[in-house]
Parts: sequence; structure tokens; C-alpha cells
Amino acid sequence: MKLSKSLFVMLTVLVVTAMLAACTGNNAPPTPTPTVTLRSDYKLGLVTNEQGTINDGTFNELAYKGARRASRDFGLTLNYRESIEAKDYNTYIEALISEGHNIIITVGFQMADATVAAIKKYPEVTFIGVDFTFEEAYPNFVGIQFREDQGGFLAGAMAGLMTKSNVVGVVAGVEIPPVQRFVAGFINGAKYVNPNVTALSVFTTSFADAEQGYAEADKMIAQKADVIFGAGGLTGSSAIVHAAGKGVFVIGVDQDEFNTTFATGTNSDKILTSAVKGVDAGVYTAVKNLIEGKFEPGEIVLTAANCGIAYAPFHKSEGSVPAEVSTRLEAIWRALAGETLDTGVGEGAVAPESLAPGALPTIKDGAPRLADCAQN
Repeated sequence: MKLSKSLFVMLTVLVVTAMLAACTGNNAPPTPTPTVTLRSDYKLGLVTNEQGTINDGTFNELAYKGARRASRDFGLTLNYRESIEAKDYNTYIEALISEGHNIIITVGFQMADATVAAIKKYPEVTFIGVDFTFEEAYPNFVGIQFREDQGGFLAGAMAGLMTKSNVVGVVAGVEIPPVQRFVAGFINGAKYVNPNVTALSVFTTSFADAEQGYAEADKMIAQKADVIFGAGGLTGSSAIVHAAGKGVFVIGVDQDEFNTTFATGTNSDKILTSAVKGVDAGVYTAVKNLIEGKFEPGEIVLTAANCGIAYAPFHKSEGSVPAEVSTRLEAIWRALAGETLDTGVGEGAVAPESLAPGALPTIKDGAPRLADCAQN
């Protein structure tokens, strides 16, 4: 009896072992883990603006995402520095260059002075400036610019279409040209779709002051604003999180803030959309051009026409957005992309006349659709 049990166990083990060997291909060598060979001729470095981080949910994070994608696609070493204060800019640029990085990405208009100093000092290093450029051309610099006025116009149009109180607002960051364009576009966009709207706006003193964002949102809510656009880094994001918590509809900026600022899901049904800037696509394109020998100094301008400016999906707020609003917003984006509509922002520009109730802007044949733009 004991022998038959032992024999049974032995046979069972042999059968199971054979089956496992057959299933796993016991004689085949293990599949090697793919390795990436890093290039020796290029190293990529990135410096954020003051109090910016690579996961701040807005501008700096997008720039880093573009750099990270380029580093993976082209086998580039990537390192970064997160600035705490403005005085860090020069220090961190110098540090990255001393470590052998010869492509330096500087993020934000605030870094223009530190960048131009380094451009002149290190002609062998290529610099990519995000959100700024220079009147003087430098052979080792390209600036990535955006039509923020178009993004602001879309946000304003959404706000103007969705408001019940006819009061909307934008909590903006420091008053620098890109932010000025966002605010001016927002005001014109709101009035384009709703001539009766009052568009409130405020510039703050920091891109990273949550308390200031809360306070400014409260002031606008006290004035009956029922849709608020945040266009000022952490300050603006804090404003819209605070406003959403009070039942107000909000609009994000730079990237889809439903996926970042509202990632926890709390009050995420209150974020209508975000005015999206293709910062990541701009950074990626600039690096790609350099690696492929197609680098051209000067500037890369991203607009609705080349999918550099768009708006994010409605996500959980979709049930609150009437079909007519969705249709009109898409039409406005297409008119901007097809250049049959201008925001009226800029020297000598005139704000467009308000649309008639229910009317759509003129859209030329062949104008792109938002679906044509791959939103990652």
C-alpha cells in the first residue's frame, strides 16, 4: 500500500514536470530584456521655472513629458533641476552644462535673462526656450511660442456659453506676455458668444501661491461668477479647485487638468474642459529637429492650425454641457484653426463681433476638426 502511494506521487511529479517543460519551452533560452543604447553625442537637460516641478500638473510637467519622450525615442540621457527661486536659474543651467548636457530646455518666460546669458557663454550648447523668444537671433537657440490668446478665447467661449449668472472670471498668474494673452483672449471669447457677459480678471503676484488663488476665486464668486478659468500655474489651479468645491464650474489650463489637478475625482464633475497648450509636442519637436539635423534657430509657433492649441474633453461634466454648446465650441475651434476667426488680441487687433444666438462662425472647407489632433 505504501509503495503504490509513493509510486503514484512520483508519477504525478514526473507528469507535471513534463507538462511544465512543454508549456514553457524548457530548452529555449530566456528572452533578453531590451536595452537602450544611449547616445554619446547629445545629453538633454531641463530647468523648471521658479517653484515649478516636473509633476506640477501644468506647464513644467508638460515640458518634462516632451523631454522624456524625446529621451526615450532618441536614446538621450535626461536630467533636470527644479528651481526654488529665480536665483537658481543660472546655477542650475551651469550645473547641467558642467555635467556634459549640450541640449538645455529652460521653461517659462521668467527664465529668458538667464537663458540668453548662457546662450552667449556657451555657443556649443543648444538651448530650447519654452514660452519665450528673443528679438535678436541666436544660432544655438529656438523658442517655442504659443497662441495663448486662442486658448484663452476657447476658455472664454466655453465660460460665456455655460454661465447662468452672466458673470465669469479668470484667475491669472503673473502679468507677463503669455498670461496677458490668455486673459485678453478669455475676455474676447466670452463676449464673442455672450454680449451680455461680465468677464472678471485678475493677475496675481506668483505662479505658486495657493492661498492667493483661493482668495481671488472667493472674490469672483462673491461677484456672482459661476464659471472660473485658472491660468496661473499652481495659483490658478488652486483657484479652480477651491471654486469647484463651492459648486462653481471651472476651466483648467495648459494640459487636461481633469487628469492632473482633479485626478483624485473630488468635484471632478465641475471641470468643464481645459485650454490645452501642446508644450510637450513643442519640446519634442524641437529636440527631434536637432537630432535629425533639421534644427532651425528662431522660433516654433504652435497654434490651433497645427494642433498646438486645443481644448480638453468634457469628461464627467459632459452631462452638464448641452449639445448646442459642444457644437458651437467645436465650430469656434475649427474657425480659429482655419483662420476664418481671429481672437482680436494683439497690437492693432479688433475683437470680433458677437455671434448671433445659436449662430456658428464661418468655417472654410477643409478646416481641421479637433478629432484630427491626437491628444495624448
